[in-house]
Amino acid sequence: MDFSQKALLDQISPVIAGKKYSLPIPQEDYLQRQKKRLAFRNEKTLYKRKCDKCDKIAVGTYAPDAPFVVYCQDCFWGDDWNALDYGRDFDFERPFFEQFQELMKEVPRLCVVNKQSENSEYCNFSFANKNCYLLFGSHYEEDCMYGRYSTKNKDCVDYFWCYDCELCYECQISANCYKSVGLDHCENCDECLFSMDLKSCKDCIFCFGLRNKKFCIFNEQKTEKEYRDYVEKLQLGSAKQWKEILKGWNDFKREKAIFRAQYQVNCESCEGTEHRNSKNLQNAYACTDCESCINAFQHDNTHFSIDNSHTGYDKCELCNECIGINGAYHNIVCDSCWHCSDVYYANLCFSSKNLFGCIGLNQAEYCVFNKKYSPEEYEDLVARIIESMWDEWGQFFPMEISPFPYADTVAQEIFPESEDVREVADAGGDVLHCEVTGQPYRIMPVEAQFYEKMGLPQPLRCPDQRIKDRIDMSGFLKSYERKCGKCGEGCQTIYAEDRAKNVYCEKCYLQEVY
Repeated sequence: MDFSQKALLDQISPVIAGKKYSLPIPQEDYLQRQKKRLAFRNEKTLYKRKCDKCDKIAVGTYAPDAPFVVYCQDCFWGDDWNALDYGRDFDFERPFFEQFQELMKEVPRLCVVNKQSENSEYCNFSFANKNCYLLFGSHYEEDCMYGRYSTKNKDCVDYFWCYDCELCYECQISANCYKSVGLDHCENCDECLFSMDLKSCKDCIFCFGLRNKKFCIFNEQKTEKEYRDYVEKLQLGSAKQWKEILKGWNDFKREKAIFRAQYQVNCESCEGTEHRNSKNLQNAYACTDCESCINAFQHDNTHFSIDNSHTGYDKCELCNECIGINGAYHNIVCDSCWHCSDVYYANLCFSSKNLFGCIGLNQAEYCVFNKKYSPEEYEDLVARIIESMWDEWGQFFPMEISPFPYADTVAQEIFPESEDVREVADAGGDVLHCEVTGQPYRIMPVEAQFYEKMGLPQPLRCPDQRIKDRIDMSGFLKSYERKCGKCGEGCQTIYAEDRAKNVYCEKCYLQEVY
């Protein structure tokens, strides 16, 4: 299959009633398109409100005054209501998105995506977590707090894209680490502190690019006694000292550390970073087991798709302008739809096919605006609707109809526009105020126990600000053309000049660390 923007759009363009409805090449800037999609994803801001069916108080992503019908999980997945009951005729005299927004306010919405959890109600886009609090996009976690996009961790706090870690704090993009603090891109490390790209190391601090090392400080070998004495003098439990340690580590990294231009493992012909087992990626970030995707942001098992965000786990293929899809085939402009095929302009639809402009349907087919038709009627109506909305065909939903305030969404984290301060649902704990934003936040009793056990100070910043700090560190969606600090060849990297002085291309970096 030809791999280009034009070719992918042509491949995804549907044939309806015998006519091909070509998806146009976008005129809007890529980052603006990404921003629109992310404005429909609230991962982190949770509220308490009554279920509009059973009146039970439930934690969810919709504020109590949000103009939607919201069901708790038990009611939403129950079999005593049917989203087809909200079906309506399409009015060709009115704009498509105006009618879609009206349907959004009438069809019951799922309060939060948090299945098979145990004592973990304050989580979203999560599965099978136990004793967890404020985890988002995380699965099979236990006794964890403030995590994002992570799997199978235990007793970890403030972490980002970590796997199979235990007793870790402020770590990101790391795996199989134990009792460590401030790690970035580390694997199989025990009791390491403030380090970057370590593999199979133990008791190292302020280090980068080491393999199979012990008792190192600033990449220099020390005796065990020298190492222990140094760490003890740091006084990690002091909040004031903690800030000085972070500043010193960041200054050292910026001036002395060697940064890998892109992080890719077993990849072929890929642009961007944080990729594994993938090939043919353009303008992509954080893709695993993917092939031939353009403008891709956090993909798993996604193929021949363009302009999508947060897709995969179960295979996705031939999708365009979607967010939060899973097990999808040939979906166009879909938000949080799972195991659907040939579904266009849909929200919160599941295990369905051949839908257009639908919301909240489960195991349905041949529906337009939640109204069922025969296959022939469906194709004829969809063809007429596309022709009536031609100027908008292929474009994602406008931000104005997002079900969430912008400040509650992932878009605010990556493309900040406001300083709106919002409290999360009250789950107890002591209330403090963020040293950066002034936003109130809570230190939960189990969280305080974790800091005491690890010998760490309580954080002076609210969870939202701590997430922002990690996102800023990760370099989301920004690439720079630089010269390799060793061979001088050009390379693409997420590290700007003011963030890292020494950036090496893949070949030179591997020569340096091995």
